Amino acid sequence: MNTYIKKLKHILPIFLLIYVLNLILFLGARWLFTIRYEILDINEEIWDFALPIILPWIPILIWLRPRIGILRFKNEYSKGPFYLQLISALTITVSLMVSQSYLTTAMGKLEVISNIQQIESVSKARYYKLINFSVDPSFAGVSANVTVTGKYNENLNLELFIGVPFLPEAKSFNEEEYKYWYGVKFKKQISNNLNDEEKEKLYTDFYEESMAIMEKYDYHSLDHFERTPTSDDRKYFLQAVESSIKRKPDESYIVLEPVQEKFENKNENKIACFFLAFGIGVGILLVLMIFPSYKVNDSEILSQEDETEKDSLRDMLEYLLPRGNHMITSILLNLNILIFLIMIFSGVHFFYPDGPSLLEWGANRRIETLAGQWWRLVTNVFVHAGFPHLFFNGFGLIISAIFVEPILGRIRFLILYIFSGLCGSLASIVWYPNTISVGASGAIFGLYGAILGLVLMDAFPRDDKKNVLIMIVTFILTGLLWGLFGGIDNAAHIGGLVSGTLSGIILFQFGKKD
Repeated sequence: MNTYIKKLKHILPIFLLIYVLNLILFLGARWLFTIRYEILDINEEIWDFALPIILPWIPILIWLRPRIGILRFKNEYSKGPFYLQLISALTITVSLMVSQSYLTTAMGKLEVISNIQQIESVSKARYYKLINFSVDPSFAGVSANVTVTGKYNENLNLELFIGVPFLPEAKSFNEEEYKYWYGVKFKKQISNNLNDEEKEKLYTDFYEESMAIMEKYDYHSLDHFERTPTSDDRKYFLQAVESSIKRKPDESYIVLEPVQEKFENKNENKIACFFLAFGIGVGILLVLMIFPSYKVNDSEILSQEDETEKDSLRDMLEYLLPRGNHMITSILLNLNILIFLIMIFSGVHFFYPDGPSLLEWGANRRIETLAGQWWRLVTNVFVHAGFPHLFFNGFGLIISAIFVEPILGRIRFLILYIFSGLCGSLASIVWYPNTISVGASGAIFGLYGAILGLVLMDAFPRDDKKNVLIMIVTFILTGLLWGLFGGIDNAAHIGGLVSGTLSGIILFQFGKKD
């Protein structure tokens, strides 16, 4: 029991400190920058999901991981330390999500107005109660969005956004005065493993069912309206508006979505959910800390903490700092991260960006590329379809580059990477007539191919060749098999793999002559 209490004293206070600091800093920033002064008008999904998922890991890796290093598990290669960090991060993430949701709704004021045009005369609010209003269904606009989700891209999410203009109070007006829109959203999930004809039929049925509902829609069956904030939903609602007014709406256009729930009940159960999430997370941590043993020698504890802390910082920063044998690797990695961050803060979805957004940022598709936009063959290599896509490609880049850049050198490694990415892009538009292709995987498969070529050319020490070959073949087969589940550009993978193998051998031979 004394040992268990020592473990708690060593780890729990740091966890609680990280927990409280995350809450204070995150909620403070949310209140200051978006509620009180509206300084940052960024996508709502970043606040709701991206930041709560990412932020806890920074202090956990820096401060909590060294503390967990003093625990000893039965198996030297046990994943116990990782599970403790994961549970800690999940506890903080869920708490941040629930608490920021409570904050935005609790601080939101309900503005009561008699007609739609009075919105301009009251302070900007998130919630409105309209006493009298009417809409013009004959002038409604429609926009659709389709996204792929799931571990194996097995889900196809269908969304339909319908914008119906509020009628101004003036007796005489024209459609240009339609600045305020009533937003209705429909959604449905189907299997992405169906063939194209089945998907098309299900989408058509979904569209027709939604239109049938709108024909009988009761626009006054609501408690209040919520102003759609900067988000993907707002983007698609504005596309619906554009389809109606035949021009691109500016930021002055307002979309109001009906809310059925009573305004006074909007925060019901959120506080209970907050404490429940905290209690469950801490409870699991307390249980998990029963099993590992504990170092009792103070000097050994301090030594282990210092060693773990150094390892943590090195693991995080090693390949972000351009230097030595990974100079070009780090530059490419940082460039991918930078472009992704710029995309996110410009409004692109953190997890599931849509096709039009990716095309705006340089994605590759046959019709645009063959129309003269050849630059897409290169730019798409640095564009990623969400954080998971970026994370796995970054991991693949590091794992493959540590074998290739030290052997080929910086210039030849960069040539290999760009050439493989270019060949992967060409293979994509040759094979797929209407697929939007993004990501560094074609170039990374080129690095995999180069490793195969270097193995054939005896570039690795004889004792290491077998292990290197087994590892890289495993990565190649896993990537290609994963691509069979759909939603992944295997043409780019194969194009990059073949070109990388050949160019890797050629570039290595040039290096030998030098």
